Amino acid sequence: MRTPMPNFPCEFEIPDEWWDEAGMPGFKPEGTAYRVTGNAKLVPLEDIEPLYCKHAKTRDWCGFDHERMVRILKSIANGEEMKPVPLMALPYADVSSRMTYGYRALDGFHRYYASIAAGFQYLPASVIG
Repeated sequence: MRTPMPNFPCEFEIPDEWWDEAGMPGFKPEGTAYRVTGNAKLVPLEDIEPLYCKHAKTRDWCGFDHERMVRILKSIANGEEMKPVPLMALPYADVSSRMTYGYRALDGFHRYYASIAAGFQYLPASVIG
């Protein structure tokens, strides 16, 4: 399944088999973000700098770990709560211009991409700074 990035001229792909395994075919988001444990700020996905996989370990598909991505997608499909993604507010950001991003993720690579693929508009976050 190919999905366009918000506010960035490219796409990413999650294998169809993973999407099916997670029970995501026909999924329609009931809210604007996945369910979250604890307090979180909802940050527009388009305001978050695109994440790049920084792991030295070989992954299963384009930087994604099969087990982790399927587990996260299953949690989304079943409406289970997940942790918020830690974000750092970027100094001098002007998100109104769409020239810069307001936040950088410190973790949450799979939750970020799963949220975009699931059709959410926001990412639950704990914002630092």
